[in-house]
Amino acid sequence: MSTLDEHARSGIAAVNEQRFDDAVSHFEQALAIDRSRPDLNNALGMAYLHRGEAVSAVPYLQRAHELARTYEEPEHIEMRKHFATGLASALAVVDRPLGAVGVLDEMLGILPADVELHLQRASLLVSSLRPSEGAEGYRRVAEIPGVEEELAEAALAISGAIDAFTSEEGLEASVFLKAHAESYTTFFNEQARTLENEGWYFEAARMVRGEDGEARPVIAEGARPWAVERVDMVNPQDGTVAKVGDEKEPIIVAVNGLEPLAQVPVTLPWSGWSFEAWVCSRCPWHWLPVTIELEDALDEAGLKAVDELFGSWYLAGFNGDFGDKEHGRFHYATDLERVGETAVSGTFDLGRASFEAAEDLLKRMEAFHSERRIRRVLLGPGRLPY
Repeated sequence: MSTLDEHARSGIAAVNEQRFDDAVSHFEQALAIDRSRPDLNNALGMAYLHRGEAVSAVPYLQRAHELARTYEEPEHIEMRKHFATGLASALAVVDRPLGAVGVLDEMLGILPADVELHLQRASLLVSSLRPSEGAEGYRRVAEIPGVEEELAEAALAISGAIDAFTSEEGLEASVFLKAHAESYTTFFNEQARTLENEGWYFEAARMVRGEDGEARPVIAEGARPWAVERVDMVNPQDGTVAKVGDEKEPIIVAVNGLEPLAQVPVTLPWSGWSFEAWVCSRCPWHWLPVTIELEDALDEAGLKAVDELFGSWYLAGFNGDFGDKEHGRFHYATDLERVGETAVSGTFDLGRASFEAAEDLLKRMEAFHSERRIRRVLLGPGRLPY
C-alpha cells in the first residue's frame, strides 16, 4: 500500500507530465490518509483546475487557504500567497470575482506591497463591472516602492484611460463594439480580396442533404435548433474551409485615444437602456461573448424565453438582416450556458455583420425586459460581480 508521500510524489510527477487524471487520483488518495495538509489540498484543487473542473477545484483550494492561515512563520508566506492566488483564479472562473477580490485583500493585509497581488486584484475589478475601483487598483501598483518603471507606466496608462473614458461626457462603451465590428469587417474584406479571384466562396452556409434529397443548413449535434452555421470562406474546388481570425487568439482592436484599454479586458457602461448594459474594451466581433442576467432566478420558462430571444436575433443575423445581399451574416453560435442562478451566456461569431447587430440585440432585450426584468447585460469578455 502506497504511503502519503509516495502518492504526493506520484501526483506531482503526473502534473508535470500533464496527466491530470492520474494527478487527481494520487492526491485524492494522499488526502484520504491526511486531510489536514494544506499543500495536498491545494495540489488536488490545482489538478482539478488544470483538468478544466473549476467547480470541483474550489473546495480544495479554499480548504488549503484556510488551513494555511495557521502558518505564520516568514518562510511560509510565499506558500500562502501561492494558495491565495490559485484560489482567486478559480473563484473568478466560477463567476465569483468579488469573492476572489476578498481572498486577495486578505493576502494584501500580509503583503501590502506585493505587485502580483495588486495586479490580479485590479484586473479582476476592471473585468467585473468595477472600472473605477480597478483604476484605483492600477494606480496603487504604480505607487509601490521599487516597482519596475515600465510596469508603473503601463498601470498608470490603464488607470488614466479608464478615468478619461468615465469622465468624457457622451462617450459610450458602444465605441468599442463599433471599432471591433468595423476593424474585423475590414480585415475580412482584405482576406477575401486575395482569394475571390481564385473562385472562393464567402460566408457560405454549411449544408447537408436530408433523406428527401433537400439541402438543409447544418446544426451541430445537441445544439439549439437556431444555431445554424456559416463558414468564413471555402474553396469550391476541393472543399477547403478557412477562417478569418481565431477564437483562441481573437482580434483585439485599440480605440483611438483609449489604446491602453486594449491591454486588459475593462468593462465599461453603455447608457440609454432600461437595464444596465456593459461592454468590454476587448470585444472581438468574430468571437463575442454575450451574458444576460435577469433580476429573478431562471426557471424552465425563463430559460426558454432567453433561448428564444437569442435564437430570433441569431437567425436574423444569419439571414443577413445586418448586412446586404453580398455579405454581412452571422456565422456561428456556441451553446448557451447558465451563469449562476440568474444569468445565461453564449458566444457568437458575427461575421461581417454591421454594428447595427449589437444595437438590435439590445433593442430586442428592451422588449424582453417588459416581460421579464433584466438586471444587466455584458457584451464581451468579463464577469458579473458575484
